[in-house]
Order: sequence, then C-alpha cells, then structure tokens
Amino acid sequence: MLRQENYRRIAIERRGAVTVLTLNRPERRNAVDDVMHSELSTLFREARRSTDAEVYVLTGAGEAFCAGGDTDPGRPYASLSGLTPIQEAAEIVYGILELDQPLIAAVNGDATGLGAMLASAADVSFAVPSARFGDAHVQVGLPAGNGPAALWPLLAGPQRAKRLLLGGEMISTDQAVAWGLLHELVTEGSALDAALALAGRWAELPRAAVRGTKATINAAVRAAVAQVLPLSLALEEQAMAAPDFRRRLAAAHETRRAATG
Repeated sequence: MLRQENYRRIAIERRGAVTVLTLNRPERRNAVDDVMHSELSTLFREARRSTDAEVYVLTGAGEAFCAGGDTDPGRPYASLSGLTPIQEAAEIVYGILELDQPLIAAVNGDATGLGAMLASAADVSFAVPSARFGDAHVQVGLPAGNGPAALWPLLAGPQRAKRLLLGGEMISTDQAVAWGLLHELVTEGSALDAALALAGRWAELPRAAVRGTKATINAAVRAAVAQVLPLSLALEEQAMAAPDFRRRLAAAHETRRAATG
C-alpha cells in the first residue's frame, strides 16, 4: 500500500477506488530533484502492490505538470534508494509499464524532460493547450536516455522522435496529441477533471478484464522498450561523466531561471 509518510515529493490522495498521485514541488515547477527521482523509482512498484486502488491519476501541483530534471548546478545526483540514478531511471520506466492498474496523466501544465516521459508513458494522458512538451537532454550534453528515445519512436514514429530529441525541441500539446505522444487536448484547467472522469468509469469495470487487457497491450511495448532502454541509459550515464556536463547544466539552469522569473 502506498503510504504518504514514505513520500516527501509526491502527494497521495485516495478518492474511493481512484488514487491521485501529485508531483508536489510547485515552487520549482515540480522539477525532479534527487529525492523525487528516488521516490518515483519506487512509486509504481508500490502502487502495483496496492489493493485499494483500481486506477491511478498522475498530475502536478501548481502551474506545471513536471519541468523535468532539476537543473540546479549543485544537485549531487545522489540516490536515496540504494540504486544508482541510472538504475532508478530504469525502475521508473519499467515500473510504469508493469503497473497492473491503469495510469492516467492529467497534464495540467508544461511536461518536459522526465515529465514528458511520464506523460507519454501513461495509459492515457489529458493535456491543456497552454502546456509545452518535449525533452531537452541534448542541450545539456546528454542523450535522452531515461525513456523517450526508447518509447517515443513507438508512439510517434522514428522520424518524429528524432525531430524532437536530436534538437531538444519543445512543441505544443496540440502537436504532441497529433503525433500520438499524448492522448487528448482538453480546456484549460480541466485536465484533472477529465482524468478523474475516465478513471471513475474504468474503476467500475471488472478488474481482471481491465488489467488483463492493459497487460496484453503493454507486453509488446515493454518488449520493444527493453531492447533499447539499457543502451540509452548506458550512453546517458557515460555522458554525465563528461567534463562539460556541469557547465551545460549551469547554463540551462540560468536559462530556465530567466524564463520563469
């Protein structure tokens, strides 16, 4: 069972058979620091074992869904789980793909970097028009190893995935929906309501039928991701050891701070 006392960066709210998981660092636009990264690496495994949730909804606190990894130059990239950060990244991806219960993303604002991966890896994702979507790993000298390079070619096709990831391009959620990276565009402020409405309908259906159907579909996705993810993560880990990584990270941090005020 998911217990709030085990999570500092993720809020857990039970609404009957639906559990809402909220990335809860609004002062940093829910950017993923080491604490949140470690929590995400265990969240979906523990959610799978829960007996009191039929459907999960994932969203972000405040104005953003998730602004990706925290670019603070002082971030130590230290794991709190006992795993390495790269091992944690694998656990996040596989944890989502192996989650028995449906996972619906309510993309209430920008979903970038790891946030974009979380949104696109969900079974269904509702997004608001004002949000941006993309992964800018390459702009800090890193391959997009934590999921998008493995998952997005399956969802959008290799050329569209390359268009986004090779340049770290940001696109509108409208375009992300058109490319199959997100599910549906909804009106501003209504992403959570749309996610909860669908979650409520799914929660009333026979458990074995819902979970069995999801498992069947995800078997093919997981097999394809498993062929690519170890390579992409190994290349990301190698790039993190490069001498210019911290310099690029500091520059990205200043750019993000200037953009957000």
